[in-house]
Amino acid sequence: MKKFILTIVFIAFFIYPAVCLSSYLIELKNGSTFITNHHWKEGRQIKFYYRGGVVGIGKDLVRKIRESDLPYKKEVVEEKASPVPDTPDVASKKAGKKAGEEVEAAKKTEAKSREIDVEYYRRMNEELWDKYREAKERYDQSKLDRDEFAKNDAKKDIREALDKLTELSRELKKKNKDILPDWWQDKP
Repeated sequence: MKKFILTIVFIAFFIYPAVCLSSYLIELKNGSTFITNHHWKEGRQIKFYYRGGVVGIGKDLVRKIRESDLPYKKEVVEEKASPVPDTPDVASKKAGKKAGEEVEAAKKTEAKSREIDVEYYRRMNEELWDKYREAKERYDQSKLDRDEFAKNDAKKDIREALDKLTELSRELKKKNKDILPDWWQDKP
């Protein structure tokens, strides 16, 4: 019976990976962070999926790995091929239609980019990461000084900065059709 249950869980893991996998925030000692849906230890490295590939980082460079409510964005590029070649008349009509559609799509994208103040989100992202780094430095110093009050205060500021970053990312994602831009993952 136990084997049967384990088999079902194993199959569900591969059929429904989005349900079975949460996202993880990998924080490095230099302050960089990565969001991934899976990580593992291999030798002296922590390996994880990032932007369509596998990244390996030395264990000694990783500060901590924790579960995150930030979404992991998997980027997949697919090529679409036309199954039957078009005749010259059909091809020219499609080209004219595609050109018109592309212009319309460009106008919509431009209008959408006006709705989303990208500079505001970039600036807020940088400010919150600066607050995080400053609080992290205070936390590290308070540990060395064995100052529990300063340590707790710094912990509170770290959590507040990360919570605001999460809230800001959700807001941006909501405005951007549930997709975070690539630049959001790059820590300033």
